[in-house]
Amino acid sequence: MQEVEYIVSEIDYGQLRDNDYPITKKTIYMNNGAIAPTPLSTIKAMTDFMLTCAEGGPDSPSISEYSMSLLEELRTRIAHLINCNHDEVVLVQSTTEGLNMVGNGLDWKRGDAIVVRGGRHEHYANYLPWVALSQKKGVQLRELAMTDENGYFDLGQLEKLVKGSKLLTLSHVLYNTGAVMPVEEVGRIAQENNVLFCVDAAQSAGTISVNVKKIGCDFMAFPGFKWLCGPTGIGVFYCSKKAFEILEPPEIGGESATLSEQNVLAYLDMPARLQAGFRNFPGAAGLEASLRYILRIGLERIRKKNMNVANILREEIAKMSTVKMYGPDDESKRSSIVAFMPLKADSSSTLVRQLEQNRIMLAARDIGAGKKVVRAAPHFFNSEEEASIIANYIKGLLR
Repeated sequence: MQEVEYIVSEIDYGQLRDNDYPITKKTIYMNNGAIAPTPLSTIKAMTDFMLTCAEGGPDSPSISEYSMSLLEELRTRIAHLINCNHDEVVLVQSTTEGLNMVGNGLDWKRGDAIVVRGGRHEHYANYLPWVALSQKKGVQLRELAMTDENGYFDLGQLEKLVKGSKLLTLSHVLYNTGAVMPVEEVGRIAQENNVLFCVDAAQSAGTISVNVKKIGCDFMAFPGFKWLCGPTGIGVFYCSKKAFEILEPPEIGGESATLSEQNVLAYLDMPARLQAGFRNFPGAAGLEASLRYILRIGLERIRKKNMNVANILREEIAKMSTVKMYGPDDESKRSSIVAFMPLKADSSSTLVRQLEQNRIMLAARDIGAGKKVVRAAPHFFNSEEEASIIANYIKGLLR
C-alpha cells in the first residue's frame, strides 16, 4: 500500500489546465458544484484498471487481490481527507445513497423527531428522505427557521429543537448560496443532547477542510464527482464506530455477512457490514486517482486558489445594479460558490442558457419561494481571467 504523498512544493496552474483539463481549451466550466470534469490522469487510472483486469482475468486470484488492495488504498486516502478511521469509510454510489442509509437504517418510532435546516432551501438529497420518513413512519420533522437569505439559523433555536430529537441533519456548505454552516458548534450541541448528527458534505469535501473529529458527526456523505473531480457513480459514506451498531444495513450478501451451520446470520465488521455487493472497481480506481491528485495539491492551496477566482467574480458582479448577491460577505463564511439573482423576474435560467451559448457553464439553483439564483462554482483549474470574462458577459447580457 502506498503512503499518501506530501503536498508538492509548487503548482503551475496553467500547465495543470493544459495537461489535465482539456475542457478549458474551449469552454469556461464553472459548474463544479454539480459535476466537475475529471482530470486525464483519473481517466487513465480507470482505463489502466480495466486493461489490467482484461489481461489478468477479472476474477483471477491476482486480480481479486489487486481489486481489494485498491479499495484499501482508496479508504486510506479518504480517511486522510476527512480525518477518520480506515474502517469508518463505506463506499456508496452518491451522497443521496449515503443519506438514505441513515434514513432507512435507524430504528424509527412514531413520535421520533428529526431536526432539519430551512426546509425547501435545503438540497433535496438532504430533505426528501426526512420528509418521506415523516409521512411513512410518523416521524416529527422539526425545521430550523432561517435568519437570513443566505441560509443561516439561530443556534439558540437549534438548542431548543434538538431536545428530545433522535437525529439532526445539516449541509456543511449550502449548495445554493455557498454559505458555510457552523458545523462544529452544531456538533457540540448534538453531543450535549445525545442526538445523532448527520452531515451532507457534498459541497465541502475537496474544496474546504472537512474534519469529522472536529465536527463530531456520526454520519457524513459526499460524492466523488463534485469537488473531488472523480468519476460519477461512486461516493463516500462515513459512519462512526459508535454509530454503526445502531444502523441496520440496507442490504445483505456474501460480502457483508456470514451464515453458520446452525443458520445463524452474523454481519461482518465495518465497513463490509454496510457494503454488500459493491463492484464499482473502475470507479474506485478513478476516485483513488482523483484523491491522490487533490491531496498532492493540498486543500489549503485549493481553497486559496478557488477563493481568488470567486472573489474576482463576486466583486465584479456586485458592481452591477441589475443583480442581487447571495452568500456571506465574510470570505471565511463562504465557499467559492458565487450566487446572484438578476432582478428581472424569471431570468436566472435564461441567463444560464445565454451563457451556455457563449461556452460558459454555470447553473441555476433553487433558493426557495419559487426563486432561482445563478450559481458559479469555480475550482482550482479555473483562472482569474475566466472570472473576468464571465463578469463581462453577464454585464453585457443584463444591460
